Amino acid sequence: SRPPLKEGWQRRYDELKQFKARTGHCRVPKRFTENEALGRWVSTQRQEYKLLIEDKPSQMTIERAEALNDIGLVGSNNI
Repeated sequence: SRPPLKEGWQRRYDELKQFKARTGHCRVPKRFTENEALGRWVSTQRQEYKLLIEDKPSQMTIERAEALNDIGLVGSNNI
């Protein structure tokens, strides 16, 4: 069975923080062979964030957007 969405999101967020600690950035390739799910997740988060700031329907919450901004995945220079 799949974990609840909140747990799955948090797990990927933690993986992204580990990636950033290792590489110094959050630019995970969409086809990241080391962790394909993380690459897809990062791409989706960027798309959802863009929709949110354009005031379009999005799965992104303000809390998640702030968390992603805090680690440098999204924001004015990182969409």
